[in-house]
Amino acid sequence: MNPLKLLKNLIVSLQGGADPSHIAAGFALGAALGLIPKGNLFAVLFFLLFFLFRVDKQMAFLCALIFTPVGYALDGPAHAIGLALLSAKFLHPLWTWLYNLPVVPWTRFNNTVVLGNVVLAILFFFPLYLGFKKAVLAYRHRWRDRVNQWHVVKAVKSFYLVDLYLRWTRD
Repeated sequence: MNPLKLLKNLIVSLQGGADPSHIAAGFALGAALGLIPKGNLFAVLFFLLFFLFRVDKQMAFLCALIFTPVGYALDGPAHAIGLALLSAKFLHPLWTWLYNLPVVPWTRFNNTVVLGNVVLAILFFFPLYLGFKKAVLAYRHRWRDRVNQWHVVKAVKSFYLVDLYLRWTRD
């Protein structure tokens, strides 16, 4: 997809073109996908959630890109969480049962970093959703009109080449 069109659609969504709950869901789901290490079934499942639920796709893809390095930075705490869960004696029957299921081992849940990052992604999902929804509503209520009056925003909106480029690269 065209990066300038992606940015334009994201700005239109924030300005009032999309439901704040869809934008917040895209933010939280993109953050969850960014936190989870790639190359396992968990990453594929979280990616499929983009298409199963009504989320703002531009926000989700942007947040997945932003939160991927954050996921790598959280590998230390994620390893500690995953190690604690995998080495808990009372959970051993659960891990054995899951590992013996046909498809579940492809999730690589037995990797401490993968399990820890999945737990972190699930724990952070609702606070990120609620916080970003509140931020979008606050932006629309308090800041949208002020931001639209900035000279830079007016200049970019009136720049003919941006509109021409977007029309030329239309999907």
